[in-house]
Amino acid sequence: MTAVIALEHTLLEPGEVAAALRAWTRDVIPGTTARLPPTYSCLGCAWEDDLRGDLERILIALPRWARPYLYSLVLPIDRSFLARTSPDPRASPDWPWWRQRRRPHFGDGIG
Repeated sequence: MTAVIALEHTLLEPGEVAAALRAWTRDVIPGTTARLPPTYSCLGCAWEDDLRGDLERILIALPRWARPYLYSLVLPIDRSFLARTSPDPRASPDWPWWRQRRRPHFGDGIG
């Protein structure tokens, strides 16, 4: 993890990698589906936060030899995300894979 420490002392802030991993975990595995953001139905809509994108940028910034360890922590969360979402047929193939997924919409319980 020396590569992560070095990255956090050059391009990132100390603790930023752990914070990004915690944020993606909380977003994907909250323990309740009510915490998942609603599905967006328009092509121009996007999620406000790109939590998985933050991790992707961190993974790319790490030296190639250091990526497998962090990816081994991200992969189970990604798998859970894939299990809880479905392909979005309206998503652009140019978008990252996590943006090409539809999150379930559970509504607000009104009406």
